[in-house]
Amino acid sequence: MEYNFLEYNKDQLSSILPELIKEKKVLMIREIFDEYNIVDLSEIFIELQLDEALFIFKILPKDISADLFTYLDPEYQEKLIAALSSVELKSMLDNMFSDDILDFLEEMPANVIKHILDNVSPEHRKEINTLLSYEENSAGSVMSTDFIELLETDTVENAIIKIKTQAEIAETVNVCFVIDKKRVLVGIVNLRDIIVSKNNKYISEIMDKNMHYVYTNTDQEEVAQLLSKYDLTTICVLNDQNRLIGIVTADDVLDILTEEATEDIHKMSGITPTDGSYLRTSVKEMVKSRISWLLILMISATFTGYILQYFEDKLSAVAILSASIPIIMSTSGNAGTQSSTMVIRGIAVDNLNIKDILKVFNKEFLVGLTCGVILFVINFLRLYVFGSPEINLEISFVVSLTITLSLIFANISGGILPLIAKQFKMDPASAAAPLITTIVDATSLITYFILAIWILKI
Repeated sequence: MEYNFLEYNKDQLSSILPELIKEKKVLMIREIFDEYNIVDLSEIFIELQLDEALFIFKILPKDISADLFTYLDPEYQEKLIAALSSVELKSMLDNMFSDDILDFLEEMPANVIKHILDNVSPEHRKEINTLLSYEENSAGSVMSTDFIELLETDTVENAIIKIKTQAEIAETVNVCFVIDKKRVLVGIVNLRDIIVSKNNKYISEIMDKNMHYVYTNTDQEEVAQLLSKYDLTTICVLNDQNRLIGIVTADDVLDILTEEATEDIHKMSGITPTDGSYLRTSVKEMVKSRISWLLILMISATFTGYILQYFEDKLSAVAILSASIPIIMSTSGNAGTQSSTMVIRGIAVDNLNIKDILKVFNKEFLVGLTCGVILFVINFLRLYVFGSPEINLEISFVVSLTITLSLIFANISGGILPLIAKQFKMDPASAAAPLITTIVDATSLITYFILAIWILKI
């Protein structure tokens, strides 16, 4: 049977691949992995039976199988590692970049980690152990040690020879890093500038000394911000002696941004951040991640209960007041969450800090006031014109005014609390939804009852 693989889509390949495996069509399978995107092929690969997957893994060139492995989910990676022989595992690992090995090691149990470290080359093991020693979520923990380095005294001719020698193991060749004899970073040079320069020119003459760099203990989120801000594809990582020891590339940053966004979403929802996908996270881990904030919020809600108890006689006097409590608390709580979300993103993208607190205050006040006035008018008409006969002009006014004032307070609180949290070296996301909801609920109720006592004379 003849195949023209370029005419097939992913679904068709998914059905053809098991046939080729059954017929032991090695050359055709290799052709598929040469022609198609490795990410798409990894999605087909994980649908295969383990024995079929192992067959493909063993017949592919080692650099392709290593690349394929990095795109598999951790659960499938673990199955493959257990099924591969020590020789096959070592061959694959020797063709992987150190940071890619580190990425999947973080998802593996201790016994698998030991098995992997036992099967990498001594040089690779040293690099991996060094990367594992850096603080979690730091530049050192996400950097790659596979890059092209040149000396400032190299000529262009020598540099090209070095690039060709190092290219196979380097994560990127577009940017080369220039060091002196003590490995201190002195500049960077683009491959294009090397190629168009004369052979006898020194690298020091064409390198860019105005470069961006981070240190091994720099937070990974700050690294991602620098790469994004200056539109870089790569950034250097230095130790405390300013010696070049690694790089962070744009593809690493995509992983970092995803991880940080997930962490912030978890924290804003009152969940302790967890690693791994939803389906792979156990019930026990989920309970542990959620229960602490649920307990804190339940206890903090006691204040809301005390407020309701304190004004219980006022509620009894005008029973209709209690019907509007849910809408007041819900509206103000949502407003606080909206403003905190915007400011937390501003902290991450625009580097907002405590110096911007007045600007944030003014903006959130105006936004809260504008939204509050709109909601005042609509809610007043809803209650007075379309509400029950028990709701008079004064009650409609009290409820609507409470919503407006609560909205303004919620916007301001949601805007400035993350800035205050950042000033005190806390995670701004931790000061978001859970804390703001509690504060805003209590304040809204107090405002509601004070206005009711003052206007309704109860």
